[in-house]
Amino acid sequence: MAAVLVAAAVAFIASTLPPKRLTLADSDPDRTVPGVIHVHSSRSDGRGTPDEIAQAAAQAGLKFVVITDHGDGTRTPEPPAYRSGVLCLDAVEISTFGGHYIALDMPASPYPLGGEARDVVEDVKRLGGFGIAAHPDSPKDELRWRDWLAPFDAIEVVNLDTAWRQRAAETSWRQRFDLGARLLSYPIRPAESIAALIQPSTIWDRWAALAKRRHLVTLAGADAHARVGWRKSEPASADVSAPLPSYLTSFETLSVHLRTERALTGDAAVDARMIVRAIRAGHAYSVIDGAASPPSFDFTATNDHGTVHAGDELSAAGPLALRVRSNAPPGFTTSIWNGATLVSGDHHEQDFSVQVPESDGVYRAEIRASSPFHAFPWIISNAIYVRVPLPDVASTGSAVPATSLPLFDGSVTGWRVEEDPTSLGAVDVAATGITMVPALRWRFGLSSAAAAAQYVALIVDLPQGVASSDRFAFTIRAEHPMRVSVQLRTARDRWQRSVYVEAFNREKTIRFDDFQPAGPTAAEKPPLPDVRSLLFVVDTTNTKPGASGRIWITGPVLQR
Repeated sequence: MAAVLVAAAVAFIASTLPPKRLTLADSDPDRTVPGVIHVHSSRSDGRGTPDEIAQAAAQAGLKFVVITDHGDGTRTPEPPAYRSGVLCLDAVEISTFGGHYIALDMPASPYPLGGEARDVVEDVKRLGGFGIAAHPDSPKDELRWRDWLAPFDAIEVVNLDTAWRQRAAETSWRQRFDLGARLLSYPIRPAESIAALIQPSTIWDRWAALAKRRHLVTLAGADAHARVGWRKSEPASADVSAPLPSYLTSFETLSVHLRTERALTGDAAVDARMIVRAIRAGHAYSVIDGAASPPSFDFTATNDHGTVHAGDELSAAGPLALRVRSNAPPGFTTSIWNGATLVSGDHHEQDFSVQVPESDGVYRAEIRASSPFHAFPWIISNAIYVRVPLPDVASTGSAVPATSLPLFDGSVTGWRVEEDPTSLGAVDVAATGITMVPALRWRFGLSSAAAAAQYVALIVDLPQGVASSDRFAFTIRAEHPMRVSVQLRTARDRWQRSVYVEAFNREKTIRFDDFQPAGPTAAEKPPLPDVRSLLFVVDTTNTKPGASGRIWITGPVLQR
């Protein structure tokens, strides 16, 4: 009986094994630089050290790794370094109210980054960083990127962590069966088993709408932790976890290939700049190596202005020739898309061209594997942007408010400070500038205890509400760069919009329809007649415990 059961188990596993990945001829390499983006080390919720990660990457044949441990952006990133022959770049994955955001090529922030997704995107851009919206397909709300209005730089169109979460979240027996089968096949064909879990991305329509207006890079994220834990929150903090999939398996499953301007030199600082430039430009394609490897791929567009590669922009000038060259196996299928619209599909040639008429377009190429286990693309290119030049349009200028209600008369009348029991705050009036303009001088000091919702707020009460206004304008500066939350409060709920504050005066105008809920609220937007207070708030969302300082506010006024 035991022998029968063992034989049955072996037969079942053999019948559900994903196809062994194909080893392709590398007779015409495309000279791209392979690597992985989105990897976690033991500095946050990963299992291995940067050295161990680099060793696994070297074993997988990769040339660079972007380590993206969780944080708030205040840690000074480690300088680029070669470890085991692999260039290691230090980045950070930031948690926001709208999902997770990866910041690459960014110096340490002077204050914690967090809160509204759009504010984190703005801060990363201001600090010179490159931001990637992480795992937009994740079934887990706190992980999934949800702010599609924020001007992020790039987005993940494949994520290995999302792949197994999607299968685990399914309720159909077929999906659960497939996940169980992949667990059984993992010891035999690990990379192929993880690759077989990947499903096509659902965000192409959203990407296409955004890419019509601006450059938007697409990337694959390994999201490698080398462990799966049983946990309720992210990032993981559980001590009990399984070392699956290993770093090596993740790195053999998926990679990003960069088209750098020249070969890597071996100088970490020089090579890091080339790698980052290629990522920023979208000179990259993503590969599911668990289906076939090594890849060779090129996607170009040619018109009367010349020839460009994926990631580049070209002005429209007559008919356009789109060319794909690859080492795809005969059974694989290549298609060309304009945004989310198929232009030409069902190509099995390794070298072909497609002609399209002159028009705006955001063209990308995909190559799909032929196996029923591989419904996902094998290669995903970045886009080529073809734009029809628009005529210059004269600026109409900003609208002048019809009504204004000043909230500051040169005294602290009507203004007060509120804080948690462990923090301190105060407000007085101080003359500022050469002309000695009176300003509200607001002092704050957050408790140095562990972060536990410390806050200091400057408040003006508005017993009549703000229904007669649609915006709030003011001038503000601080002792050092930071973020301050501006909030509207009713008897029960709060809505907020944070602003970046610099060390010199800046005029700010915030429209009330731009406020978002600060916690659970009865309505998505603030009911303006019911608003009873306007607040400036410093809290641990963007300020570290123990921090203190002064902020000057002049000319606060409600407008319509």
